[in-house]
Amino acid sequence: MKKMSLLIVNDHSIVREGLAQVLDRSEEVQVVATASSNYQIKELIQKLAPDVLLLDLQSQASIYQMASEAHAAKPDLHIVLTSSLPLPEYQRIAERIGAKGLMSAFDEPEQMISGLRTVFEGGQYFQMNHVIRSLVQKHREGVNGRLEHPLSPREVDVLCCVAQAMTAKEIAMDLQISVKTVDRHKANIMNKLNMRSQIELARYAIRNGFVEV
Repeated sequence: MKKMSLLIVNDHSIVREGLAQVLDRSEEVQVVATASSNYQIKELIQKLAPDVLLLDLQSQASIYQMASEAHAAKPDLHIVLTSSLPLPEYQRIAERIGAKGLMSAFDEPEQMISGLRTVFEGGQYFQMNHVIRSLVQKHREGVNGRLEHPLSPREVDVLCCVAQAMTAKEIAMDLQISVKTVDRHKANIMNKLNMRSQIELARYAIRNGFVEV
């Protein structure tokens, strides 16, 4: 089985290097380089000729421009987008830039490699995430019913999303509310729980069983 060569572009150095270390251990993948989005992606692709570009959807640079330059440098390049959560709405973005896959950067290595292999072999891999809704449903069905807390059901929804490292925009799309409403809920949650940061909220959610890790 031919190894696929992989270029990882992600602005978060911890995520970028973590992905490289984990994926490069596989017998199916060879990570040829990692870079942030402010790097000259076109020159890197021309030099290394990777089979697959793993590109973070939340990159600071325009993913549309990067994808265009990437395909110009190597027309047969396979592009796969990553996001903290691969929401269904993002598939349209992937399709517009010519990407053939969408996955979470925090998936299990085996799952990511399987998706990359699918795209490398000419297929498509669009993973739709239902984790948040299932966790919220578990809570409402009483899995965490023994825990006493001052949060409303909608605030619990937002808390679960925060614990999954979702951005305010992602939470808004997932819960079908405005970003301003998300920010208001987060402020209310922090006030009720006497916390000052999203990290504290995430720890609270995990420690008290709102989400599973």
